[in-house]
Amino acid sequence: MDTLASYDELPYDSLPLPETQPDVIAAVARLHGFDAPDPTRARILELGCAQGGNLIPLAWRWPACECVGIELSRVQAAAGAEFVTRLGLPNVRILHGDLAALPDDLGEFDYIIAHGVYSWVPPAVQQALLDACRRHLSPQGLAYVSFNVAAGWAPLAPLRAALRVRTDAALPAPARCRQALRVLDELAVEWTDAALQKEIAYLRSASPSYLFHEYLAEFNEAIDFAAFAARLDRHALRYVGEAGPRRAVVELEDAWGLSPEGMAGRWHEAEAALDEALGTRFRRALIARADAECAQPPQAERLASLAFYADLTSDEEIDLDAPTEQTFVNPAGNRFAVAEPAMKAAVMALSMVYPRALTHGALLDAARDVMAGCGAAGGLDAMALQDALFRLVVAHGVMPTVWMGAAAGEPGERPAAHALARLQATLPGWVVGGTRHVALDLDAAGRELLACLDGTHTQDALSARMHASLRRAGLDLPRAHVDALTAQQLWQFARQGLLIG
Repeated sequence: MDTLASYDELPYDSLPLPETQPDVIAAVARLHGFDAPDPTRARILELGCAQGGNLIPLAWRWPACECVGIELSRVQAAAGAEFVTRLGLPNVRILHGDLAALPDDLGEFDYIIAHGVYSWVPPAVQQALLDACRRHLSPQGLAYVSFNVAAGWAPLAPLRAALRVRTDAALPAPARCRQALRVLDELAVEWTDAALQKEIAYLRSASPSYLFHEYLAEFNEAIDFAAFAARLDRHALRYVGEAGPRRAVVELEDAWGLSPEGMAGRWHEAEAALDEALGTRFRRALIARADAECAQPPQAERLASLAFYADLTSDEEIDLDAPTEQTFVNPAGNRFAVAEPAMKAAVMALSMVYPRALTHGALLDAARDVMAGCGAAGGLDAMALQDALFRLVVAHGVMPTVWMGAAAGEPGERPAAHALARLQATLPGWVVGGTRHVALDLDAAGRELLACLDGTHTQDALSARMHASLRRAGLDLPRAHVDALTAQQLWQFARQGLLIG
């Protein structure tokens, strides 16, 4: 296949995806008893990389890595290749190609990323993807392969069927999406099922690319975990763990004395049962070669070998004396309930040093310091903290990592952003991502300010420029207010690791 027309017409948003970071993948694998290669000096391959919004920042972050992206959409591959050229980044290539016909000389990779590919391609390409993982993974390498899960998608099948039947498949993708929105309005009146009504409401405001590729495209196979694990086995691969956030994890009773292979069988059965119980809709599976070590269900005791980072806030006055449940929120708006006082102190400590990570030992010390500084009456219960941390890591309120990151800079008198962020801010269609691979929601003014940060302008000059720009846009704010907004935005850039010097 030369190119993929629907992705040329309606590209998927090319975003940084936090769960695909090799340092996070390596940390999750370690929780499962699997030792992955050093992510900072790895070879990384992304299949279906779009224009490189996920891969290019990894190459920028770790110059000792070698990164290759393969994309079937000619338009997106060309955009990615042009971006790399403008950035002058020597350790990443974005190639137009078919993952079912990869070049013979690619070699082995320590990390392979295939997000949003497996369920959305024909069976032959699914097989080719797993073949590529087996052929190109290094001995201890890990592949990230996401797919839709039958348990969560079964209730939504009537909606996909109705949208496909009641829209014209011959239309270009954007026009078919517009037609689908009219059908959604009709279905909202015709149907009374609560789950379908909720999904219809979401799709009305979702991006056209999501609506098309999930609900209108020809292929979207939702499969159960057991079937996926069986396919891995046929391709000489094995399941290592789940990279995405989860509401619960598998705990095997009476597993003492089982061989790793015997435990794996029971584990996989439990994973399938958990998907059914939770109505799991999407999985981000980590897989390895079958001749690699056998992974196990995640264990809280293995947290001690990892580091952690978090960017959480709370509007509540934090109670460090009692196990009162309180809510913390991350930049994406996800909410996490924390009751254990030591865990609340740990969250506060992590958020103060973000985007830098803290090792397990340093986190315990920092939590003790927070509790002491706030005059908390009780001491730190290490076991209670471990259990609470494990639950929060599983839910992705706190992210595990094997890469410490760097301390955030300060704006300084003449703020300077790194070249990747400035170029992302300058070009339409490119999302600005922080050093921890989090997409930033920047308006036009925020992007304009970021693009200006070449280190030659004082903060006062930047504020004057933004004041004039806002006035031209019809927003006449007092200069003092613009000064405050500019300073606030600069500190956000600093916190996300975008500033240098």
